[in-house]
Amino acid sequence: MADVQTSTHPFQAEVAAVLRLVTNSLYTNREIFLRELVSNASDALDKARFQALVDKGIEGQELPPRIDIVADKQRGVIVVEDTGIGMTADEAAKNLGTIAHSGTLRFLEQAQARGEKPDLNLIGQFGVGFYSAFMVADRIDVVSRSATPGSAAVHWSSTGEGSFTIEPSDRTTRGTRIELHLREDAKEFLDHWRLQHLIKRYSDYVLHPIQLSSTKDDGSVEHEAAQVNQAKAFWMQSPKSLGDDDYAEFYKHVMGGFVLPAEKPLARLHVSLDAPIQFHAVLFVPDRRPLDLFQEDAKHLQLYARRVLVMENCDKLLPGFLRFFRGVVDSEDLPLNVSRETLQEHGSLAAIRRQLTRKALNLLADTAKDQRETYTKIWREFGVFLKEGVHTDSGHREQLTELLRFESTASPGELVSLKEYVDAMPEGQDAIYYITGEHAEDLAKSPHLEACRARGWSVLLMTDAVDEWVVQDLDEYGGKRLVSVTKGELELPQAESKADAGAIAALVERAKATLGERVKDVRASRRLTESAACLVDDESGLGRNMERILKMAGRDVRARARVLEINPEHPFVRAAQKLAAEQPDDPRLPAWIELLHDQAHLADGSVPDPAGMVRRIQSVLDRVAGVPEGGGA
Repeated sequence: MADVQTSTHPFQAEVAAVLRLVTNSLYTNREIFLRELVSNASDALDKARFQALVDKGIEGQELPPRIDIVADKQRGVIVVEDTGIGMTADEAAKNLGTIAHSGTLRFLEQAQARGEKPDLNLIGQFGVGFYSAFMVADRIDVVSRSATPGSAAVHWSSTGEGSFTIEPSDRTTRGTRIELHLREDAKEFLDHWRLQHLIKRYSDYVLHPIQLSSTKDDGSVEHEAAQVNQAKAFWMQSPKSLGDDDYAEFYKHVMGGFVLPAEKPLARLHVSLDAPIQFHAVLFVPDRRPLDLFQEDAKHLQLYARRVLVMENCDKLLPGFLRFFRGVVDSEDLPLNVSRETLQEHGSLAAIRRQLTRKALNLLADTAKDQRETYTKIWREFGVFLKEGVHTDSGHREQLTELLRFESTASPGELVSLKEYVDAMPEGQDAIYYITGEHAEDLAKSPHLEACRARGWSVLLMTDAVDEWVVQDLDEYGGKRLVSVTKGELELPQAESKADAGAIAALVERAKATLGERVKDVRASRRLTESAACLVDDESGLGRNMERILKMAGRDVRARARVLEINPEHPFVRAAQKLAAEQPDDPRLPAWIELLHDQAHLADGSVPDPAGMVRRIQSVLDRVAGVPEGGGA
């Protein structure tokens, strides 16, 4: 057995400066030190398992794989010990004495050079995770014995101030024991329940059992050693072996416990792929919209690497319009940066994103096809995000378009797809008609719908702000144009009983003169069958609903003049036309025209001059009641 000589070594790579960077800047949350040490211990156990397969002579093959964590309050020390591959003195000096040198990476390189392909779940490929322990410790002692026959045990120690020492150790079994002598401001991590929480949070699915125990200030046992991790990743199991109750329980875990007793996910997706990228995932569509969904720090998918949590909130695995999905993704192929807290842009990440997006959209499509009631719930909670995708993601627009649902005048309170709308179109209808606004109930009563209603044509009621952008991106569907009933001159077949527009020419001209710049134009209407008048947006201009949305968003939007359309068949309009043609100077005519303008505004839900409208209505009522001009009631 080779002897270990006591020696002191300077850290490599300007270690003092680099350690300050690692311990103060590299990680945003210092509690992850335990995650890093557990990951290293898990790697060491995996290495030992593989090495035993190719070398029957290594020591300690009888040892069960395990990770032991002890909180020693009397000494102010946290111990992390494993029965893994261990280190020789040279390996300790190299692996623990050089920043960014990785024993794991070196191990893989050597295996590959020998033509071997070890099936290992190794995470620490940057060699800096160990140093995160200096965030909580002012001294670290590592005692290790290699599984290589004849190796001597070694004791590595450092305060992280520029050097480390190596000396002999009396350890007799293979494996590694790390002792963290905690800083005063880190003694909180001696709490048994705090450590248990951290293990379950970050390392619950590490394959090997993690035993946790703790002692009191007087050295007596506080908690006996007990396994605290599941040691089996839910997502690695076969979906055939799992039932609804299993998924419901895991859903609670994914949602962080914020789940009502009877709450279950509306849909779930369990994915295990080996090519072109290896990853496992379990995703859920929540039963209700998470409260943080519109916040900048909204929760996203949890990312695991080799069953170790590396990101609780990864927004790069699904496009933004699918951000309502919750779940976990675990991959052995994703490269991570040195802190494991920010993903590098990499082809593997892009491949996972593509596969997950495709699977998620297929899940929604299958649910819409086979479970209409469930999809209706999904749509009412999360449909606005899918509409957002129609506008922002041209690559998936076709799939998202099939998922769109709207209320319509044909089926109040129910949702209809564009395909269902087109399939139900009667003969003679050659366009998909829609109206945008705030409330479906109000839109269904709009005078703009009258011509379509008279012909038995359904109109889609669009009430989400994003609908204004959706219709800009969807010019047509199934060969049918999307046409707003509130814009432009509605191109409808003229009804047989429709009066000629020229029949109200005198009234139109007088209305233009009376209303002036308050309207863009005045014309006979082809969309009205019951109401006397309505206001119409310009075909290519900014619609009233869009103006409302932009104003709510704090944009300075100047209201644009709109077109006043008058119904030639309405009795009041005919009376006004007769007055305009026979007595153009009659003082009643301007008031009547103003009232038509008021009615059109009122139908839209707003009147620019309410007091003036009231006076004009009162004037007409006085005339009907026979009240003398200027007289009392």
